Amino acid sequence: MRTRTFLTTAACIAAVLGLTSPTPVTATPPASPSTARDTADFNGDGYDDLAIGAHTATVDSVKRAGAVTVAYGSATGLRYDKPAISQATPGVPDSPVEDGKWHEVAAHGDFDGDGYDDLYIRWTDKNTILWGSPSGITGASTTLPAGSHTATDPTLLEGAFGSGDVNGDGTADLVIRSHGGLTVGLSTLYGPLDRGTGRAASTVFRDIEKEDQLGGPRALFVADVTGDGFADVIVSGDRDGKPKSRVLKGSRTGLVKGSGTFKQYAEHSNVTGSAFGDLNGDGYPDLAVGLAATRSDIERDAVSVNYGGPKGLNTTAPARLLTQASLGVPGIAELGDLWGSTLAITDTDGDGSADLLVGAPYETAGDEATTARSGALTVLRGSRTGITTTGAQTLTQNTVGVPSTSDSNDHFGSALTAIDTDKNGETEVYVGGNGEDVYDGRVWKLLTVPGTGLTGTGATSFGLTAFGGSSGASNFGYRFAG
Repeated sequence: MRTRTFLTTAACIAAVLGLTSPTPVTATPPASPSTARDTADFNGDGYDDLAIGAHTATVDSVKRAGAVTVAYGSATGLRYDKPAISQATPGVPDSPVEDGKWHEVAAHGDFDGDGYDDLYIRWTDKNTILWGSPSGITGASTTLPAGSHTATDPTLLEGAFGSGDVNGDGTADLVIRSHGGLTVGLSTLYGPLDRGTGRAASTVFRDIEKEDQLGGPRALFVADVTGDGFADVIVSGDRDGKPKSRVLKGSRTGLVKGSGTFKQYAEHSNVTGSAFGDLNGDGYPDLAVGLAATRSDIERDAVSVNYGGPKGLNTTAPARLLTQASLGVPGIAELGDLWGSTLAITDTDGDGSADLLVGAPYETAGDEATTARSGALTVLRGSRTGITTTGAQTLTQNTVGVPSTSDSNDHFGSALTAIDTDKNGETEVYVGGNGEDVYDGRVWKLLTVPGTGLTGTGATSFGLTAFGGSSGASNFGYRFAG
């Protein structure tokens, strides 16, 4: 079993567990900074895996019950030989219900410390860990406790979450927006989680309004931006009616205050997608955040690019706020494109600096009448001086080599990740399009080529039927975890 550092960037999440203990589990930190990874390995074979949600899939003739699939990495790339997991799978709590939409692949990490990544599923007010094993995700699972609105047993809420090894003990922790006592803040659920009860080894609630002068939180981002071997938490909230953020550094004793904030404006306060990666090649993960316009007169979505450093977010390397109206960025800034609602960071061209991939699932890829909301993917290059728009490119289903064509409501770019499923040293980019084929949904694999970058040449695609699932409007590819 390999030893790994776990992290997952922010997305939405529902209420989950809580537990006791005012202090976190502690451990000796790594002797040197760890290499941050946000990829999943559910069966422990050393290959990256990909979990895909299909929230309106039919299960045992129950319409829109929802399902989750896991494609496993191998020497030949992803394998689709494991059946979809649903509430009809032995071991998974409850039973399929019409319009239940059990689906939300929310996070991954080795939450019980057994050496296998686990998959965190959120569904209404219930949250479930599907446990990894030598056979991968099988249905063996545990429902997490709900909590009781106290500081020692907080109730976890929708809106913000992340996972990573905050205290450096080698086990993944969950950090989630929560209600504790009279305030809303964040809770760190320190692993290992108990497979029988779902309870954490310890839970620490942080009143961010009192301790960090921050309301919210709106979103959480978790990664080792300081390079010290501990996952850090960047929390987005508000102060005096304006969006603000804080950096909380991981340590042996839990979260402590760091430095820096991420760039955002009042008209761009709704956080959408996020991703971590080293855009300027300095060894520290950088943070990209999608920001949706919140005023009808601001007809553009934005991406905030912020650089990591030894104390938190870098206060000397200027952050950038990019839109499709920025010089060199392809496309036209239009309200509702959802440009930046999905993000990924990977080195597409092998130059040593990671590049930023920006999904826009509601972008029109051609003629408005036939390709409205068909979706697109923009690539912005990284460099030694940070993100640049030089050499930017856009790919759609109309790009040469990409299977299918851009049609209205395909939503190409609804999910996005970059992983190396065959360990050949070159990442593949996976793009979800949950509206493809009248909301059957589909996932595309695009290749990265050293010296060239992301290309449509050699692209492939697959749907829920590849896993033995039923055809029909399943919204396959709406969410990824991997």
